Amino acid sequence: MSVDEKERDAGQHREMIMRRTLVIAALALGIATPALAQMKEGTYNGTFSGYSTYKATQIGKERVLTTFDTNALSITDGFLDHMTWHCLGMADFTNGVGQGHGYCVGTDPTGDQVVWNFGPDEKHARDQKSWSGSGTFTSGTGKYAGISGGGTYTVHGPDFRSTAEGTGFAYNTIEGHYKIPAPEATGSTTPSK
Repeated sequence: MSVDEKERDAGQHREMIMRRTLVIAALALGIATPALAQMKEGTYNGTFSGYSTYKATQIGKERVLTTFDTNALSITDGFLDHMTWHCLGMADFTNGVGQGHGYCVGTDPTGDQVVWNFGPDEKHARDQKSWSGSGTFTSGTGKYAGISGGGTYTVHGPDFRSTAEGTGFAYNTIEGHYKIPAPEATGSTTPSK
């Protein structure tokens, strides 16, 4: 081996040792943790309460199609706490039994938003006391960018008397899980809480 080859090998060896030392130091200081390790995740449970307007369209004697527009709020054990919600959906009932589905946009006190796609919920009678369903988070802004996860809900629909035709009150019990990537992984500049 020539002197030049020995010097080149020695230089490569020093460079490799320096890179390892920097990586070990960065990991020890928490500077270079992988994006997956920075993912925030957890569970939640609480209540979702709201006021809806709806329009039912009778199709013959057997079928009723319903659209609804809901404004609500959620109170939870942390995640989704003190969010306001706007939900749009529809339900299809044949011979008094059917199910609904739709979309909700939740807005937190700082203005960041999350989108929840729900349903179809379990088949139920139009006047049934309660029924369950599930949904998934499909997008978000700010600290919710890149959100995934979902959960279940139980609707307690007819528990409250309506104040006018075409309106209704309901509260839901909710629980689920979520994952939010680190801001570096989504390109967001808003720090994750």
